[in-house]
Amino acid sequence: MRVFIIAKSKRHTRIYYYFKRAFKKLGHKTIWIKYPKLKSYLGEKTAIALSEKLLLLYKPDLLFFHGRDIPFNLLLYAKKRMPVVMYYDDCIRGSESTHDEVVKFGQQADQMYITNRGEIPIYRDKGVNASFITGGCDPIAHRVVKTPDQFYHSDVAFIGKPNTPERVEGMREIAKRFDLKIWGSGWEKFGLKTAAKNAYASEYRKICAGAKIILGWNIDPTVDLYFSNRTWYTLGCGGFLLTLYGPSLEELFVRGGHLDWFESPQECCDKIEYYLQHPEERKKIARAGYDLAHNEYSYEKMVEQIVIDLQAGVQRG
Repeated sequence: MRVFIIAKSKRHTRIYYYFKRAFKKLGHKTIWIKYPKLKSYLGEKTAIALSEKLLLLYKPDLLFFHGRDIPFNLLLYAKKRMPVVMYYDDCIRGSESTHDEVVKFGQQADQMYITNRGEIPIYRDKGVNASFITGGCDPIAHRVVKTPDQFYHSDVAFIGKPNTPERVEGMREIAKRFDLKIWGSGWEKFGLKTAAKNAYASEYRKICAGAKIILGWNIDPTVDLYFSNRTWYTLGCGGFLLTLYGPSLEELFVRGGHLDWFESPQECCDKIEYYLQHPEERKKIARAGYDLAHNEYSYEKMVEQIVIDLQAGVQRG
């Protein structure tokens, strides 16, 4: 199958680089067009014309795109010529300002994948053929590395921004009691220091190797099976993940088996204290989480499912 990807680079998560690698590894000839960058070099008119010409020349069997990273008219042009599949990895609370635009693009997709199950009915009620997919890890990028230099060492680490009041208050409480290292911008105005304003893909495995505990604190803990892709990246890098509970998390993970979770800042602190005192248990859980991520939830597994669904024309809730 010939696959055409249109999406941004996404320097921090590298989602579409991993998708491209997975498609190619499974035998699909794949081209990735970073349209926003193309537009910045050539201007919108020329960038669209070039993209249309590439679509005609390449004759892909599938256009795979992210959210609003493709011009709407180019999406309509492609839709007349091939199946179009959209991938979107944010919850509504995390992208409220652009939600209507996301729906607009999703309505044109033959299939739209979102990485939570709870919001599927919302999208389907708006005419979007939405399906749930879990997210995953990349076998090359997400791996266990030797303990990095002291810069990456900490008892507890969190990667992300202060996107919700609950997250801010949680980090404040944890920072009072533990050696917490935060990676992400915007925390200074809340009185919290950061190790760096950005954590790029190449650093992720070093952070996981250097921290005894990686924290997960998702933007909306009320949405069924919603969690950040950092969940899979952390497990894939062999990190021990302690994350905020979200509905149905136990369907995918064994608590205390692949990772652990908490439901309040106090419980989070109690768990941190416990696991810092039980390193062997922590390492055993991290190893099981690593095996789960790589064996069951890789990007290749996602691509396999996308191709199966496309061929079958099914919805998965």
